[in-house]
Amino acid sequence: MRRRTYRPAHRATTRPDRCVRAGPWRIELLPPSGYEATYTAETPIIGFAFDSQVGVHAFASDRRLPYRARPNGLAYVPMGCDVYSQSALGGEYLKLALTGPATTRWTRNHRFSDAIDPVAIDAAHRLRRRLLADDSAEPHDLEPLVQVLTDRVRAVIRGPGRTPKAATSMTPQRLRRIDELIEARLDATLTVQDLADELGLSSGFFSRAFKAAVGKAPHDHIIDRRLARARRLLRSDAADLAAIALACGFSSHAHLSAVCRRRLGIPPSQLR
Repeated sequence: MRRRTYRPAHRATTRPDRCVRAGPWRIELLPPSGYEATYTAETPIIGFAFDSQVGVHAFASDRRLPYRARPNGLAYVPMGCDVYSQSALGGEYLKLALTGPATTRWTRNHRFSDAIDPVAIDAAHRLRRRLLADDSAEPHDLEPLVQVLTDRVRAVIRGPGRTPKAATSMTPQRLRRIDELIEARLDATLTVQDLADELGLSSGFFSRAFKAAVGKAPHDHIIDRRLARARRLLRSDAADLAAIALACGFSSHAHLSAVCRRRLGIPPSQLR
Protein backbone atom coordinates (compact mmCIF):
# COMPACT_ATOMS: atom_id res chain seq x y z
CA MET A 1 0.00 0.00 0.00
CA ARG A 2 1.41 3.39 -0.94
CA ARG A 3 1.95 5.85 1.83
CA ARG A 4 0.82 9.44 1.60
CA THR A 5 3.33 11.83 0.11
CA TYR A 6 3.00 15.60 -0.13
CA ARG A 7 4.73 17.90 -2.58
CA PRO A 8 3.50 21.37 -1.64
CA ALA A 9 3.48 23.84 -4.51
CA HIS A 10 4.60 26.86 -2.52
CA ARG A 11 6.04 25.66 0.78
CA ALA A 12 8.66 23.17 1.83
CA THR A 13 6.14 21.54 4.17
CA THR A 14 2.40 21.64 4.69
CA ARG A 15 1.71 21.42 8.38
CA PRO A 16 -1.70 21.66 10.03
CA ASP A 17 -2.58 24.74 12.03
CA ARG A 18 -4.03 22.38 14.63
CA CYS A 19 -3.91 18.61 15.10
CA VAL A 20 -5.88 16.92 17.87
CA ARG A 21 -7.62 13.63 18.61
CA ALA A 22 -11.28 13.18 19.52
CA GLY A 23 -12.17 9.56 20.22
CA PRO A 24 -11.03 7.44 17.24
CA TRP A 25 -10.73 10.51 14.97
CA ARG A 26 -7.54 12.43 14.22
CA ILE A 27 -8.50 16.02 13.36
CA GLU A 28 -6.27 18.34 11.32
CA LEU A 29 -6.94 21.93 10.30
CA LEU A 30 -4.83 22.50 7.17
CA PRO A 31 -3.84 26.03 6.11
CA PRO A 32 -4.74 27.55 2.72
CA SER A 33 -1.58 26.71 0.81
CA GLY A 34 -0.82 25.14 -2.54
CA TYR A 35 -0.19 21.41 -2.55
CA GLU A 36 0.22 18.24 -4.59
CA ALA A 37 -0.62 14.89 -2.98
CA THR A 38 -0.64 11.27 -4.12
CA TYR A 39 -1.71 8.56 -1.69
CA THR A 40 -3.83 5.54 -0.97
CA ALA A 41 -6.19 6.26 1.90
CA GLU A 42 -5.09 4.01 4.75
CA THR A 43 -8.16 4.98 6.75
CA PRO A 44 -11.59 6.52 6.05
CA ILE A 45 -11.23 10.29 5.65
CA ILE A 46 -13.83 13.03 6.02
CA GLY A 47 -12.94 16.42 4.56
CA PHE A 48 -14.48 19.88 4.59
CA ALA A 49 -13.32 22.72 2.32
CA PHE A 50 -13.81 26.18 3.81
CA ASP A 51 -12.68 27.86 0.58
CA SER A 52 -13.35 27.29 -3.10
CA GLN A 53 -10.47 25.43 -4.74
CA VAL A 54 -9.26 24.99 -8.30
CA GLY A 55 -6.94 22.22 -9.43
CA VAL A 56 -6.67 18.69 -10.79
CA HIS A 57 -7.65 15.43 -9.12
CA ALA A 58 -8.23 11.72 -9.66
CA PHE A 59 -9.98 9.15 -7.46
CA ALA A 60 -9.54 5.39 -7.87
CA SER A 61 -8.28 6.12 -11.38
CA ASP A 62 -5.24 7.34 -13.31
CA ARG A 63 -7.44 9.82 -15.17
CA ARG A 64 -6.69 13.29 -13.81
CA LEU A 65 -9.44 15.83 -14.35
CA PRO A 66 -9.69 19.55 -13.64
CA TYR A 67 -11.98 20.51 -10.80
CA ARG A 68 -13.43 23.63 -9.23
CA ALA A 69 -14.75 22.90 -5.75
CA ARG A 70 -17.29 25.12 -4.07
CA PRO A 71 -16.67 26.55 -0.59
CA ASN A 72 -18.30 24.70 2.32
CA GLY A 73 -18.11 21.35 0.53
CA LEU A 74 -18.22 18.10 2.49
CA ALA A 75 -16.19 15.13 1.19
CA TYR A 76 -15.53 11.49 2.02
CA VAL A 77 -12.73 9.18 0.83
CA PRO A 78 -13.08 5.49 1.80
CA MET A 79 -10.18 3.38 3.00
CA GLY A 80 -8.21 1.89 0.13
CA CYS A 81 -9.12 4.59 -2.40
CA ASP A 82 -6.25 5.88 -4.57
CA VAL A 83 -6.15 9.68 -4.62
CA TYR A 84 -4.29 12.33 -6.58
CA SER A 85 -5.02 15.99 -5.87
CA GLN A 86 -3.22 19.18 -6.83
CA SER A 87 -4.05 22.85 -6.41
CA ALA A 88 -1.70 25.80 -6.93
CA LEU A 89 -3.47 27.90 -4.28
CA GLY A 90 -5.34 25.34 -2.22
CA GLY A 91 -7.68 26.45 0.53
CA GLU A 92 -8.27 25.98 4.23
CA TYR A 93 -9.32 22.39 4.84
CA LEU A 94 -10.60 20.33 7.76
CA LYS A 95 -9.53 16.68 7.68
CA LEU A 96 -10.83 13.92 9.94
CA ALA A 97 -9.12 10.51 9.72
CA LEU A 98 -10.62 7.49 11.49
CA THR A 99 -8.28 5.15 13.35
CA GLY A 100 -8.56 1.85 15.18
CA PRO A 101 -11.15 -0.94 14.97
CA ALA A 102 -13.93 1.51 14.05
CA THR A 103 -12.57 1.68 10.48
CA THR A 104 -14.23 -1.65 9.66
CA ARG A 105 -17.69 -0.15 10.18
CA TRP A 106 -17.27 2.35 7.34
CA THR A 107 -18.10 1.49 3.74
CA ARG A 108 -15.28 1.07 1.24
CA ASN A 109 -17.53 1.48 -1.78
CA HIS A 110 -18.71 5.08 -1.72
CA ARG A 111 -16.84 8.33 -2.29
CA PHE A 112 -18.12 11.85 -2.72
CA SER A 113 -16.96 15.46 -2.66
CA ASP A 114 -18.39 18.97 -2.87
CA ALA A 115 -21.60 18.07 -1.00
CA ILE A 116 -23.39 21.12 0.37
CA ASP A 117 -25.07 20.25 3.65
CA PRO A 118 -26.20 23.09 5.97
CA VAL A 119 -25.90 20.98 9.13
CA ALA A 120 -22.36 19.89 8.22
CA ILE A 121 -21.41 23.48 7.36
CA ASP A 122 -22.48 24.71 10.79
CA ALA A 123 -20.64 21.87 12.55
CA ALA A 124 -17.41 22.35 10.56
CA HIS A 125 -17.29 26.09 11.20
CA ARG A 126 -17.95 25.57 14.90
CA LEU A 127 -15.25 22.90 15.05
CA ARG A 128 -12.75 25.22 13.36
CA ARG A 129 -13.58 27.92 15.89
CA ARG A 130 -12.94 25.50 18.76
CA LEU A 131 -9.64 24.36 17.26
CA LEU A 132 -8.34 27.90 16.71
CA ALA A 133 -9.63 29.44 19.92
CA ASP A 134 -8.68 26.77 22.45
CA ASP A 135 -5.22 25.19 22.41
CA SER A 136 -6.31 22.88 25.23
CA ALA A 137 -9.68 21.82 23.82
CA GLU A 138 -10.72 18.56 25.44
CA PRO A 139 -11.65 15.67 23.14
CA HIS A 140 -15.07 15.32 24.76
CA ASP A 141 -15.81 18.95 23.80
CA LEU A 142 -15.03 18.20 20.15
CA GLU A 143 -16.70 14.80 19.86
CA PRO A 144 -20.31 16.11 19.49
CA LEU A 145 -19.27 18.19 16.44
CA VAL A 146 -17.33 15.28 14.99
CA GLN A 147 -20.40 13.09 15.47
CA VAL A 148 -22.51 15.58 13.52
CA LEU A 149 -20.06 15.45 10.60
CA THR A 150 -19.94 11.65 10.59
CA ASP A 151 -23.74 11.49 10.68
CA ARG A 152 -23.98 13.88 7.71
CA VAL A 153 -21.45 11.81 5.73
CA ARG A 154 -23.53 8.70 6.32
CA ALA A 155 -26.63 10.61 5.22
CA VAL A 156 -24.97 11.63 1.94
CA ILE A 157 -23.78 8.05 1.36
CA ARG A 158 -27.31 6.74 1.89
CA GLY A 159 -28.52 9.13 -0.78
CA PRO A 160 -28.24 12.91 -1.11
CA GLY A 161 -31.42 14.88 -0.83
CA ARG A 162 -32.97 16.61 -3.80
CA THR A 163 -30.96 19.60 -4.98
CA PRO A 164 -33.03 22.79 -4.64
CA LYS A 165 -34.09 24.01 -8.07
CA ALA A 166 -32.64 27.46 -7.39
CA ALA A 167 -29.17 25.94 -6.84
CA THR A 168 -29.02 24.61 -10.40
CA SER A 169 -28.92 28.16 -11.75
CA MET A 170 -25.57 28.72 -10.00
CA THR A 171 -23.47 26.94 -12.62
CA PRO A 172 -19.69 26.54 -12.13
CA GLN A 173 -19.16 29.36 -14.64
CA ARG A 174 -21.44 31.70 -12.70
CA LEU A 175 -19.84 30.81 -9.39
CA ARG A 176 -16.42 31.50 -10.91
CA ARG A 177 -17.57 34.95 -12.06
CA ILE A 178 -18.86 35.70 -8.57
CA ASP A 179 -15.59 34.52 -6.99
CA GLU A 180 -13.59 36.73 -9.34
CA LEU A 181 -15.75 39.77 -8.68
CA ILE A 182 -15.53 39.33 -4.91
CA GLU A 183 -11.73 38.95 -4.97
CA ALA A 184 -11.34 41.97 -7.26
CA ARG A 185 -13.44 44.23 -5.05
CA LEU A 186 -12.80 42.82 -1.61
CA ASP A 187 -11.16 46.05 -0.40
CA ALA A 188 -14.13 48.16 -1.51
CA THR A 189 -17.85 48.37 -0.88
CA LEU A 190 -19.52 45.28 -2.32
CA THR A 191 -23.23 44.58 -2.10
CA VAL A 192 -25.45 41.62 -2.89
CA GLN A 193 -26.99 43.74 -5.66
CA ASP A 194 -23.52 44.12 -7.22
CA LEU A 195 -23.18 40.33 -7.35
CA ALA A 196 -26.68 39.86 -8.74
CA ASP A 197 -26.05 42.52 -11.42
CA GLU A 198 -22.93 40.62 -12.53
CA LEU A 199 -25.19 37.72 -13.52
CA GLY A 200 -28.17 39.77 -14.65
CA LEU A 201 -30.39 38.41 -11.85
CA SER A 202 -32.63 40.04 -9.29
CA SER A 203 -31.05 40.31 -5.85
CA GLY A 204 -33.77 38.17 -4.30
CA PHE A 205 -33.41 35.27 -6.73
CA PHE A 206 -29.63 35.51 -6.67
CA SER A 207 -29.56 35.35 -2.85
CA ARG A 208 -31.76 32.24 -2.78
CA ALA A 209 -29.82 30.51 -5.55
CA PHE A 210 -26.42 31.36 -4.10
CA LYS A 211 -27.29 30.11 -0.62
CA ALA A 212 -28.71 26.89 -2.06
CA ALA A 213 -25.54 26.31 -4.08
CA VAL A 214 -22.89 27.37 -1.56
CA GLY A 215 -24.60 26.88 1.79
CA LYS A 216 -24.24 30.48 2.96
CA ALA A 217 -25.97 33.74 2.17
CA PRO A 218 -24.01 36.08 -0.14
CA HIS A 219 -23.30 38.61 2.62
CA ASP A 220 -21.92 35.90 4.92
CA HIS A 221 -19.79 34.58 2.08
CA ILE A 222 -18.33 38.04 1.41
CA ILE A 223 -17.40 38.33 5.10
CA ASP A 224 -15.78 34.88 4.95
CA ARG A 225 -13.69 35.96 1.97
CA ARG A 226 -12.65 39.22 3.67
CA LEU A 227 -11.59 37.25 6.72
CA ALA A 228 -9.72 34.68 4.62
CA ARG A 229 -7.71 37.45 2.93
CA ALA A 230 -6.98 39.05 6.29
CA ARG A 231 -5.68 35.73 7.60
CA ARG A 232 -3.39 35.32 4.58
CA LEU A 233 -1.99 38.81 5.07
CA LEU A 234 -1.54 38.26 8.79
CA ARG A 235 0.55 35.19 8.04
CA SER A 236 2.83 36.86 5.53
CA ASP A 237 2.63 40.66 5.83
CA ALA A 238 4.33 42.89 8.36
CA ALA A 239 1.79 45.69 7.81
CA ASP A 240 -0.07 46.98 10.82
CA LEU A 241 -3.52 45.61 11.59
CA ALA A 242 -5.31 48.80 10.56
CA ALA A 243 -3.79 48.63 7.07
CA ILE A 244 -4.66 44.95 6.74
CA ALA A 245 -8.24 45.66 7.83
CA LEU A 246 -8.67 48.30 5.13
CA ALA A 247 -7.07 46.09 2.47
CA CYS A 248 -9.69 43.46 3.20
CA GLY A 249 -12.73 45.73 3.18
CA PHE A 250 -13.18 46.13 6.94
CA SER A 251 -13.90 49.66 8.09
CA SER A 252 -11.29 49.62 10.85
CA HIS A 253 -8.98 47.51 12.98
CA ALA A 254 -11.80 47.29 15.53
CA HIS A 255 -14.20 45.99 12.89
CA LEU A 256 -11.72 43.29 11.82
CA SER A 257 -11.12 42.32 15.44
CA ALA A 258 -14.84 42.03 16.18
CA VAL A 259 -15.47 39.81 13.13
CA CYS A 260 -12.40 37.70 13.87
CA ARG A 261 -13.45 37.10 17.47
CA ARG A 262 -17.05 36.34 16.49
CA ARG A 263 -16.23 33.89 13.70
CA LEU A 264 -12.91 32.39 14.79
CA GLY A 265 -12.95 32.94 18.55
CA ILE A 266 -9.60 34.77 18.63
CA PRO A 267 -8.27 38.29 17.93
CA PRO A 268 -6.27 38.99 14.74
CA SER A 269 -3.01 39.28 16.71
CA GLN A 270 -3.17 35.56 17.54
CA LEU A 271 -3.33 34.68 13.84
CA ARG A 272 -0.12 36.50 13.01
